[in-house]
Amino acid sequence: MKSHEIKAAIADKGYTLSMIAEALGVNLASVSGVVCGHTQSRRIANAICKIINKPIETVFPDTKGYHTPLVLKGDDRKHGVAMLQQLLAAS
Repeated sequence: MKSHEIKAAIADKGYTLSMIAEALGVNLASVSGVVCGHTQSRRIANAICKIINKPIETVFPDTKGYHTPLVLKGDDRKHGVAMLQQLLAAS
């Protein structure tokens, strides 16, 4: 989606970029940068997608960094390793 389309979709839900910034505890420039494609933040992008109820691939199709899986850490990583061990043991 183009930045003006994202802003319009957010406005259709009754919100503004500054409201999103305040809710996320970031500055307006950070949210605006993500919407305009000047900066990347998966956290902000996910919040925008949640607000407008669209998948990240639709809203930010040109930002490939948002389409790759997150690196697992801590307990999530341990769970992932356990799942892999079960999968590989079954082979």
